[in-house]
Amino acid sequence: MSRINIKTKLSLLTVICLLGFSVFSQSKNNFNAGFKYSNGFSKISIAGKFGYINKDGSLAIPCVFDYSNDFQEGFAVVKKNKKYAVIANTGLMLTDYKYDYIESFSEGLALFKQGNKFGYINTKGVEIIPATYDFAMSFSEDLAPVEIDGKFGFIDNKGNLKISPNYEFVSPFKNGMATVKVNGKYGYVNSKGKLVIPAQYDMASIFSEGLATVKLNGKTALINENNKEITKFEYENIGEFKGGNAIFIKDGKFGMMNTKGFEIIKDFEFIEEQSEGMLGFKKFGLWGFMNTKGEVVVDPIFESVRGYSGGMAVVSVNKRFGYLDNKGKLAVPIIYDRASDFSEGFGAVKYGDSFIFIDKGSKERIELTLDNTNKDQIIVKVLPTHENSDVMISSIGLE
Repeated sequence: MSRINIKTKLSLLTVICLLGFSVFSQSKNNFNAGFKYSNGFSKISIAGKFGYINKDGSLAIPCVFDYSNDFQEGFAVVKKNKKYAVIANTGLMLTDYKYDYIESFSEGLALFKQGNKFGYINTKGVEIIPATYDFAMSFSEDLAPVEIDGKFGFIDNKGNLKISPNYEFVSPFKNGMATVKVNGKYGYVNSKGKLVIPAQYDMASIFSEGLATVKLNGKTALINENNKEITKFEYENIGEFKGGNAIFIKDGKFGMMNTKGFEIIKDFEFIEEQSEGMLGFKKFGLWGFMNTKGEVVVDPIFESVRGYSGGMAVVSVNKRFGYLDNKGKLAVPIIYDRASDFSEGFGAVKYGDSFIFIDKGSKERIELTLDNTNKDQIIVKVLPTHENSDVMISSIGLE
């Protein structure tokens, strides 16, 4: 199938991708470039090794990692020989490969595990809080949960203990409140460590938009920050509030309620959480989209859908994929073998042996294909934005 018909002048740029000896026994199935862009970079995986390309299709960071995460705040977590490290967006190592686990940076610090202990590094790679904790979580609202001698409390970003470890378990802070577990029951503390809602529930969620889901005797309900019940205990689950609405499950069916506990819609087979003002829903075995008022925007005609991201949503029919725009109109034809979420103006799709980055106008911008004449090389085509522009072809060599 010929997707683009344009007369072009070709130029060649060769970029070497640094890979180990194991490359030479790898097959086409070990090439993957169907990852989203984040911080201007997209991952690429060749013969089991990961690197990054930038938005002009050039190899920005060589494929030398056993695994890598997306860049966030200018840094990415990478793995090599079963150990983790952090790199900057320049490709330079921020830390050595010496950690058993690292999370992405949150509020300027990244949680790491070394041996059986947890600590934190800063954006200079310095272990600003030593690995002394039995367990820990990332920072949120200037505090991080830590475990000391089997009990949980909170520290600040200097490592000072701010809330004593008196709890069986805790959640990170959100909206000024954190869930705590005492004698097998859950309640809430504020950022000063004061127990503001007694530990009386069998389970409790974080607060969102002033509301939390709590569980008693196998059923859930909503409470506000004053521990007032907004709904009865009659739901199997109530999700996190986003934009004034939350998804609930009642008697095995999905619905959506507002912050007053009013059921806007109900009796759906499935409803996804809101993303960018739209919710995917399933009815009669097929998927569509509704808005936050519960009004159907896209009829349920799709085999599958994914939540909106970057103003576009992935949809599929007969195991082929395309995209809807934020008005619910088909923006990219449903012809691709795979598709990832839109991010930073691009969606990554797979067509045959090629991975392609497309824009919101359905124009193909970057195409990466394993060279049929040379199994150790990938052909990268950067396609023109204007009719009279040239296609730029480069090769990522594996030798």
